[in-house]
Amino acid sequence: MDPGLAAVLGALAGSVGGVVGALATARAQREGTRMTLRAEHIRGRRQPRHDAYKAFVQSTFALKERIISSDVYEDPTPEEQERLQSEITAQWTDILLLGPESVNILGSVLHDAALDVIRQMGSARHILHLALRRSHVNEDAEDAARQAYEDSLNDLRSLANDLTLAINAFALVVSSFLDDDGTKRRRPRFWRRRRHLPPAIRL
Repeated sequence: MDPGLAAVLGALAGSVGGVVGALATARAQREGTRMTLRAEHIRGRRQPRHDAYKAFVQSTFALKERIISSDVYEDPTPEEQERLQSEITAQWTDILLLGPESVNILGSVLHDAALDVIRQMGSARHILHLALRRSHVNEDAEDAARQAYEDSLNDLRSLANDLTLAINAFALVVSSFLDDDGTKRRRPRFWRRRRHLPPAIRL
């Protein structure tokens, strides 16, 4: 090979290598900056989310314990029933605003399960009042009314078991979500889309 041509090719190769190295360095720096910003963003939202999730779980757990773990169940007053419903709905609203979507989906399930329990508590109270009024009619009416109350309590316990499952599912998801500090490297969007393509059209 001509010495002059060899020198030109060598210089060109060195130049290309330098450009490739610079591009790789710039890309690594850009990715590092992106990860840092994402981590800071997640940490900034982590504490408000943690507090909202915790309050929601504590309220729904206390509601469940009142039914399942109490030796003697006490019907709530109408005022207490309204307070419970307002409290849990307000906490659910906070979670709905804070997100993310995966948490909101299970949060909605937990919210609905809690409201089902609260409504059944009110229904059981109403049936008990009927039983007390009918106790002055005759023995058969009293027995039927008390059986209706027992049935309503069984329905309440069943709903409380459903609430327990919803609490566990919600807690599992939020625990995993809060463990993400934002430093885990995410694959490019193209790669995530490509995984869902049929095999025939993958690259």
